[in-house]
Parts: sequence; structure tokens; C-alpha cells
Amino acid sequence: MRWQEILDRFRPVAAPGGAAESAEHVAQRSSAALELAPVFAAVDADLAQAATRVEEGCTRAAERAEQARAEAAALLAHARGEAPAREAAAAAEVLARAAGEDERVMRAARDEVDRLLADRRPRVEDAARQVVESLVDPLGRSS
Repeated sequence: MRWQEILDRFRPVAAPGGAAESAEHVAQRSSAALELAPVFAAVDADLAQAATRVEEGCTRAAERAEQARAEAAALLAHARGEAPAREAAAAAEVLARAAGEDERVMRAARDEVDRLLADRRPRVEDAARQVVESLVDPLGRSS
């Protein structure tokens, strides 16, 4: 290639100034096409291989998506099958906890009643003795 041809590639198509028709030298257009033809020919094989790989990748992706859908459906069916048993187990656990809490509250209430009765007994005996004493000696005279 001659030195001037390389420089011609970098020259503007139209002359500077106002708007005018622009023209490109025909030789430049044909020389660029001729120059790039071997590059495109060399890339064609790679483009075909890339298209094949893209197609294979799309096929594999579709297969994996279908497999994932099937696995998700199986998991969902399994979960739906287990749900009633798990709900029953959870309900039984809640009822057992509630029964234990009820028993603890009842035990605490009985203990409180026993404590109050024990505290009240000496007072009742005291009050009963005072009533009996006032009945026996209505004037409060000591013997």
C-alpha cells in the first residue's frame, strides 16, 4: 500500500466551509470493502460457532428451567402433604403448653389460698375466743 493511500483515508470527504455536495472517491469505498473481506471471512467461522453455542446454551437453560419447575412442583406437593400433620403437631404443642401454664397457675392459686387460710386461722381463733369470752362475760370482767 502506498503512503498516499493511507493519508487519503484521513482526509475529509467534503471541503471545509458552507454546505456542499459531498462525494467519496469510489476507489476508497471499494478498497475498504476489499480490505475487510478477508477479516469478515475469517470471522464467519467464529460467528457460526458462537451462534451454535448460544443455541446450545438456550437449550440447556430451557431444560434447567423445566427441571427447576418440576422440582418446585414436587417440593410444593410434598409441603402440602406435610402441612396437615405439621399443623396438628403445632396445635398439640400449643395445647400442651397451655395446659402446663394452666396447671402452674392453678397450683399457684391453691398455694395462695392455703397461705391465706393459714394466715386467717389464728385470727379466726382469736376472734372466736373473743366472741366466746364476751358471751361468757358480757361485761368484760376478768375472773
